Amino acid sequence: MKKKLIITGASGFLGYHLLRAASAEWEVYGITNSKSFHFKDATAINCDIRNYIELGNFIDDIEPDAIIHAAAIADANFCEQNKDLSYEVNVEATKNLAGICCDFHIPFAFTSSDLVFDGKKGMYKEDAQKNPLSVYGEQKSIAEDEVLRIYPEATVFRLPLMFGFVEASASNYLQKFISQIKNGEKVALFVDEYRSICGARSIAEGILKLLNHSGIIHLAGKERLSRYEFGVKAAKAFQLDEALLLSCSQKDVKMAAPRPADVSLDISKAVSLGFAPQSVDEELKLIADKKYF
Repeated sequence: MKKKLIITGASGFLGYHLLRAASAEWEVYGITNSKSFHFKDATAINCDIRNYIELGNFIDDIEPDAIIHAAAIADANFCEQNKDLSYEVNVEATKNLAGICCDFHIPFAFTSSDLVFDGKKGMYKEDAQKNPLSVYGEQKSIAEDEVLRIYPEATVFRLPLMFGFVEASASNYLQKFISQIKNGEKVALFVDEYRSICGARSIAEGILKLLNHSGIIHLAGKERLSRYEFGVKAAKAFQLDEALLLSCSQKDVKMAAPRPADVSLDISKAVSLGFAPQSVDEELKLIADKKYF
């Protein structure tokens, strides 16, 4: 019999890739709230993760062998303007879930963000000092600390900006970019914002591979890229008009949430544990050639 895995945020972008990556070896249960998902190899469960009692009852009934907590309000600008609601989801629900997993001794993985850093240095290691600039980053930082306080054996995966299967979400970074270019729209991309951008399939596979390791682990791509540099790579892979790509600076775009300049991640720890992400070019080509899954 397959072991049982619960994935929260199953209808989200990372959740989609986790469902696809896990279904071969796990009996998968995907928890979703506002959106549904349709995936024949996983059981969908509708539950507001803020409902501690209902969530605990589902976990008690399923008796999972592991839980991956990928649910979050991840729109940094929304979090900046809706602090109370996003705190309930990003912090309080995470604390409750960590407590349930600790009580039942269930392996627990929490997906955090590179935005816990201020971006003044780049290539951050796991033990680097945190100093988030945005409400979202602050909430993820608090949730990290609370998870490891409540359940020291849990795993915290800090993740980068991701791209992946285009049909996974109409709102994902790559899908928006491709749609705009195909519609003949010019796209302005930051030349001074650096991330360790990585394909969501590599990230999902890394999470599943390293589930049994506790503590903080950085999962990201091997390349430090600006958003503009990634845009050029994506345009080449999908044979889009690179002339529609415009370069801009962070200071040129006013947003609710402050943006760090360089939150690239050092992934040497994860690599030493067996994490082997594909390059950005390799994953983009697989997506463009419709060979991603």
